[in-house]
Amino acid sequence: MIEYIIYITSMLTFFFINLRILQALHIENKFEKMKLWEIKTAYFMIALIGAHILSDMILKIASFSELL
Repeated sequence: MIEYIIYITSMLTFFFINLRILQALHIENKFEKMKLWEIKTAYFMIALIGAHILSDMILKIASFSELL
């Protein structure tokens, strides 16, 4: 149960952090003009994938610390 709370909390936190970082990088310059839907989808998917990877790392660190 605590793993789910850690995962969801870290997932949401990392998602919003990743989204802010991606917006600051101005990736929209790599896309064609007037492709707003594709740009927003790319931001969302990249931020979600990054948040999942980081949240999984947090879970592994938490489970490792329980073993000690």
